[in-house]
Amino acid sequence: MTDKSSRSDGPTIIVVGLMLFAMFFGAGNLIFPPLLGVEAGTAYAPAMAGFLSTAVLLPALAVIAVSVSGNGIVDIASRAGKIFGLVFSIAVYLSIGALYAIPRTANVAFETGVAGLAGTTSAWALFAFTAAFFAVSLWLSLRKGGIVDSLGRWLTPALLVLIVALVVVGSMVLTGEPGAPTEKWADAPYAAGFLEGYLTMDSLAALVFGIVVIDSLRSRGIRDQRRVVTSSILAGVVAVILLGVVYLGLGRLGRGIEGEYTNGALLLSDAANQSFGAAGAWLFALIVLLACLTTAVGLITSTAAFFSSLTPRIGFRAWAVVFTLAGLLMSNLGLETIIGIAIPLNVFLYPMAVALVFLTLLQAALPFKLTWSYRIPVGVAAVFALLDLARALGFEPSETMPILGDLPLYEQSLSWVIPTAIALVACLVVDARAGEPAPEPGAAAADRAGTAKASSVHA
Repeated sequence: MTDKSSRSDGPTIIVVGLMLFAMFFGAGNLIFPPLLGVEAGTAYAPAMAGFLSTAVLLPALAVIAVSVSGNGIVDIASRAGKIFGLVFSIAVYLSIGALYAIPRTANVAFETGVAGLAGTTSAWALFAFTAAFFAVSLWLSLRKGGIVDSLGRWLTPALLVLIVALVVVGSMVLTGEPGAPTEKWADAPYAAGFLEGYLTMDSLAALVFGIVVIDSLRSRGIRDQRRVVTSSILAGVVAVILLGVVYLGLGRLGRGIEGEYTNGALLLSDAANQSFGAAGAWLFALIVLLACLTTAVGLITSTAAFFSSLTPRIGFRAWAVVFTLAGLLMSNLGLETIIGIAIPLNVFLYPMAVALVFLTLLQAALPFKLTWSYRIPVGVAAVFALLDLARALGFEPSETMPILGDLPLYEQSLSWVIPTAIALVACLVVDARAGEPAPEPGAAAADRAGTAKASSVHA
């Protein structure tokens, strides 16, 4: 297939951007902004600004990093060591795939959106719903026309129409005055929002979804490496702009609703009921269902594509079935069990992921190759991430080593930032003195540029 004219890339970029937005936008992304709106109260503006700084900016940077790399998370992580790159990549795909996010999509869709309408939360009802949910998810992942058509052309526009309807009508109906910020948001609302956005851990998903974006573009005729990089970045921009606008709209609902809430799902459900009456419950359930379904399709597709690239004898379709069945099994263990398994692993992986994103972007801007600047800072981030892992497992390291409690940003689960930055500065000096030329952006993807397979992501 020959490259299309650059002037024809625009519609493809928009549709792929819509696809990426849908893959990002799960039920958690739907529920938190209105809760921020009601809890932050009069401190809403700085709180939301902090949240957007990390919940939108970090995933955007991760998409750009994958685009510049041109070959996904394995290429990025392998710059810190080949074995590390493979092990880290597998851990990321499992932690946000089969072990957590895939089953969580079905579980949240049931508990938050469907159970109230069905009037039951029984185990049999959960199993029946999750079986139907994953059957549809698998069909959409495997269908001819693929993930771009399933998400970008149909499901995402439908989801956005419903969200816009809720936000517009809700903004006219919910006209309450914001109250005083709760204790969490009172002293440093921007910092609190910044931390909440960081803890969404969407940058892990961005590392996973980035290669799906690249392969989707290639399968639709954009093959030139420079155009692939540019189009991937622009598709990421479309997705994160939509995320930011939707977050602001949902936050506005929280500002306008009256009453005290500690549960974002209940808040949004009440907002829908007050705005649309009896139909509000159905509207809310449909929004949650679509948000969860689109994310499930994206996760099944990207995870199956990754593992099929590691095992040529086991194809995409087989892995898609495996991870769909795994999601069905895990979702019926209950949401608390799912979170208890995956959150500690995500907490451990996230500092390394953020460090890798920034290092990849830094490499693209520097004339010399980053060798030690990848290995040592990522290793430092991993060591300090062990502290966050211990805390996520219920242990408090500072109780046995009180000096740890004095580390900067320790309480915010960001104790890795300053030591990693110091290690990076030192290693940059070493790499600059070595003077090895920087690799060409996207060089690792040279072999992939002309061989994107529609079967790998069904794009």
